[in-house]
Amino acid sequence: MARSRVWVDGTLVAWDDARTSVLSHGIQRGALVFDVGALRETSRGGAALFRPREHVERFLRSAVLVGLGVSWDIGELVEAAVVTARASGHENALVRWSAWVPSVEADVVPRAGAPASVAVAVITPEDGAGPASVAPRKPETVRVSIPRDTRKAGPEVFPPQAKVAASYLGPMIAKRRAIAGGYDEVVLLDREGRVAEAPTANVFAVRGGAILTPPTERVLAGITRDCVLAMARAEGIEAREEHLTADDLAGADEAFLAATSLPVQAIASIDGRPMRAGAPGPVAARIKALLLACERGDDARFAEWLVPVAL
Repeated sequence: MARSRVWVDGTLVAWDDARTSVLSHGIQRGALVFDVGALRETSRGGAALFRPREHVERFLRSAVLVGLGVSWDIGELVEAAVVTARASGHENALVRWSAWVPSVEADVVPRAGAPASVAVAVITPEDGAGPASVAPRKPETVRVSIPRDTRKAGPEVFPPQAKVAASYLGPMIAKRRAIAGGYDEVVLLDREGRVAEAPTANVFAVRGGAILTPPTERVLAGITRDCVLAMARAEGIEAREEHLTADDLAGADEAFLAATSLPVQAIASIDGRPMRAGAPGPVAARIKALLLACERGDDARFAEWLVPVAL
């Protein structure tokens, strides 16, 4: 399989030439920041990036929160994604923006003026599957565990709005334990014992036809999360932020996860307890259909979310 090229600091390079030292500060200290957007085939032909400006805005905000000096602005990084997507030839893939300090830095804080590199890559499921493997499909529904003996790191540890590599270690360990216990996914609680988020997705409950999701004071303000709330309100579905306990989530009519890579995934059960309305329930199924229509360019109400890519 021929892999696409990667945009690195303003230049498209071959995938295998996009390298950094294993001793770089970004790798050794976990200070790499990133964001992930979607490249989608549209119903009118061709491909489009889905809400790339919002992803780049969050990416640059993450860099500021971590202290990385990124010299590219929003427009330049959106255009870099367009150029990279066009060069890839793909119509359904993920786009990843990354920023890190590539130099070897002995201290925990890079020396003053250490420049950050920025890369933009288009990634397909096959890229992460290995040369002889078949990429697994995302399941339509998941069995979720909510561990009570671990917590999502609070804002005093990691700013919740920074997508920084180091903040995913705790969720990775928790999810590994959940998988070993026969589950597919994990939902973490915050330090107050309220529902926070899954490792890479926001969490939603459906109760009495209304969509509920935790406020962003301790969880990432997901782009897909924002889509779900906007689409629901446009459809006349009540949607609001509300703190949820683990029992609130498990006792809801429906529950689902939302993220760029999913984009909507129904929760079948929580700690072995099936959701009352089944999975996917009617609200989750409707939201998923709306979101896929938006990605294809079939919903004129949200046409501004798409940035065309001429392949």
